[in-house]
Amino acid sequence: MSAPQAIVTGAASGIGAAVALRLAGAGYAVHAVGLDEAGLAATTAAIAAAGGQARATLLDVADEAARAAFFATLDGAAGDPGAGPLKVLVNCAAILGQAAAAPALDAPLGHFRRVIEVNLTAAFAWSQAAARRMGSGGAIVHVSSVGGSAAQWHAAAYCAAKAGLDSLARSMAVEWAPLGIRVNALAPGDIRTATTDAQAGAVARGQAPASPLARMTPLGRQGTPGEMAEVVAFLVSDSASFVTGTTLRADGGFLSY
Repeated sequence: MSAPQAIVTGAASGIGAAVALRLAGAGYAVHAVGLDEAGLAATTAAIAAAGGQARATLLDVADEAARAAFFATLDGAAGDPGAGPLKVLVNCAAILGQAAAAPALDAPLGHFRRVIEVNLTAAFAWSQAAARRMGSGGAIVHVSSVGGSAAQWHAAAYCAAKAGLDSLARSMAVEWAPLGIRVNALAPGDIRTATTDAQAGAVARGQAPASPLARMTPLGRQGTPGEMAEVVAFLVSDSASFVTGTTLRADGGFLSY
């Protein structure tokens, strides 16, 4: 029997890589999408080593032509007896950390547009393309952030995009429920990745300002990409068959006070 297919954008590192590995372990044939060729190779190699199926696709999620080519290839393979139906999309690709940081007073409009384009508009476009091919039983997860619910320092564009993902999940859930497609968002808190380590290092070296809005995580530690992958695996599974239109916070209590 052919394996159902899952697309994970931003799969080269961090949460996206962990999600790709977790879904492959759950029996999906994973399309790992991203901009970092070495990172994608590492993700697909880890999946293969664990006995899973994965294919890496190097592209910018905001590139319309690249997206169209990706789905054209997916459509072309649909007649292959070994190709299962598309069932899952996880929108994890994002500009974040220092790359997304800019003071709201001085941020160039081009910077704001690029962050919105990658972090929000691309998620809409990929979801639209995926939903047209999914049919009943499909599931989409937008990887949002606690920044969608609470301000972060020098992150106006990032926070606006993440709030947009939460809203997008609700709107898509309502419109696509008759199609049998569920749409949810995951809002991670402080998760330890190479990006967050780099951000912390920049602050420690005085190369980036410390946030006056900093708050502590009640559980007393950072979360891990693997923990976020478990939440995504739940949201796309039959165990969450009555869950749609919600933003599930996995933040260690970060926004509880």
